[in-house]
Amino acid sequence: MSKRVLVASTIGAVAKSLGGLCEKHGGKVTYFEQGKGLVHQLINGNHEVLMVELNFIEGEHRDLIARIRGKKQLRNLFVVVYAPAEMNKEEQARTNGSNAVLTAPFTDTKILGLFKRAFSLPKQCLFISSCSHEEFSLALSSMGYDFIQLRKGIDALEDDSPQVPDFIVVDYKLPDMSGTDFIEKAKESDRLKRVPIMMAYNGREAGDIEEILKSSIDDVILSPFASAQNIKRIQDKFPLPPRGRRLRALVVDDSPTIRDLIASMFKELDYQVETAENGFEGYKAVQRIRPDIITSDYDMPVLNGWEFCTEVRDHEDYKDIPIIMITTRATEMDLKKGEILGVSAYLAKPFAKDTLKAAVEVAIATARNKKEQETIAKFVAADTLSAVSSMVDEHQDAGKGESKHITVLFSDICAFSSKCERFSARKIINLLNTYFDLMVEVLSQNDAIIDKFIGDAIVARFDSGDPATDALNAVRGAWGMCRELERFNLDSFEEVQSRIGINSGEVILGNLGCQKHRLEYAMIGDNVNIGQRLESSAPKQGVMISESTYELVKDHILVGDRQEIEVKGKDEKVAAYVLEGLK
Repeated sequence: MSKRVLVASTIGAVAKSLGGLCEKHGGKVTYFEQGKGLVHQLINGNHEVLMVELNFIEGEHRDLIARIRGKKQLRNLFVVVYAPAEMNKEEQARTNGSNAVLTAPFTDTKILGLFKRAFSLPKQCLFISSCSHEEFSLALSSMGYDFIQLRKGIDALEDDSPQVPDFIVVDYKLPDMSGTDFIEKAKESDRLKRVPIMMAYNGREAGDIEEILKSSIDDVILSPFASAQNIKRIQDKFPLPPRGRRLRALVVDDSPTIRDLIASMFKELDYQVETAENGFEGYKAVQRIRPDIITSDYDMPVLNGWEFCTEVRDHEDYKDIPIIMITTRATEMDLKKGEILGVSAYLAKPFAKDTLKAAVEVAIATARNKKEQETIAKFVAADTLSAVSSMVDEHQDAGKGESKHITVLFSDICAFSSKCERFSARKIINLLNTYFDLMVEVLSQNDAIIDKFIGDAIVARFDSGDPATDALNAVRGAWGMCRELERFNLDSFEEVQSRIGINSGEVILGNLGCQKHRLEYAMIGDNVNIGQRLESSAPKQGVMISESTYELVKDHILVGDRQEIEVKGKDEKVAAYVLEGLK
């Protein structure tokens, strides 16, 4: 990792001193050259960190951070404003949009902490235990944590290295002191007093648990320490550095004191923070940075919190951003209004910083879970999620299958392999995704369940419970796909032709695969195979349906002459028709 750092200062001696500290810890430091554009120098030098003096951000450079945030090439730049220990409100306002504020005196510990955030270095877990617990160390190390183990509590207390652990997991029983004694001593240590501590307890005694809970502990994990529940708890409490861009927070409040308090909390959590003093400026900020989370006051000039949140929720691109309302209004009516508007949390002033931090973590976790569910839904058939819910809620056997009468549809692109040979991978992927978007939209309008994509093929099923309705929906969907494909070919750089096969009958639906690893909710059976074979026998840009499907929809369609198709694996030929239109 290059750790490229640019230092910009009005005082050369201070810049050299700070640059020297950065170089000591692996930074490749360059200094701002007077007469050259700072933004231009940042882009050309591919710098990852800007350390800029507070006094530099005035006059012609007063809007420096805003200009940096407006450049696409610098969206991941980590901006540090270094300043005196004490700043007035006007000086604090100048740091808006920075990732961190570094106050004097500048120390090794502070630089290491900033580098860990700026370069997304692994969080360090200090585990204090006389036992090895190899599974626990392996689990955390494999997830990306920097895992360090010491055998005695005194070793951690006497360590004076500038590298401070991000969190400590201490065994309840140590050879030189108890875990609770260590916690008390750590809270008196200048180096460790701000480090969160979890207790690892290899037992189930109620008295011991009570003693642990009475200590200044952040959390407790019970044996086995490497259980999925414990690892998930650690991951939630001490999330790994983000990959790619940092999360963005927007703080909207007309009180400078509250704005600064909330902004500082977000910066501690490694967010990129923007602030606004009213709802109007807040909405402009939402449009500009598209934050991952918003905190908003209620009583503000120009556009109040309710009006601001309404604007955000009414916009399709912003409606899912979690919002935490912070206000003196906390009546039951206010809470109901917030719930109706979709506010993630409602905090009454005055509030504790830890309470706000907890609300933020819950809101972000909830939004992330929702996004994960929406993303998962794109990878599985629509009824798979329902099947999973039924298995969980009703304790159904995951290996149980069922026989159902449904209609299946297979669609495939003609001569797709030759297209792959003639065009680049990027063009093929773009062509396929555009084609799939159009075809799936037509199928969805006709109540199809997209079973899977196999290369360039689409497999769908129609399963409403009414065989006639399913067959008619499948035929209408297939006819619509052909018409949509004709329109697609008018503007496409490559003409696409497809074949579609449809069959109706009994199939087996169930979970196939390995119980311990992965299952797939799939359909199998003779009628599935027939549908696939009919597709391969269909004419180009045409649809072939089985006689069983035809009998269900014959009053609604136009077809060609009855044909008999040889199907691989079947002794008897299969009767089929080519679809020629809808009535």
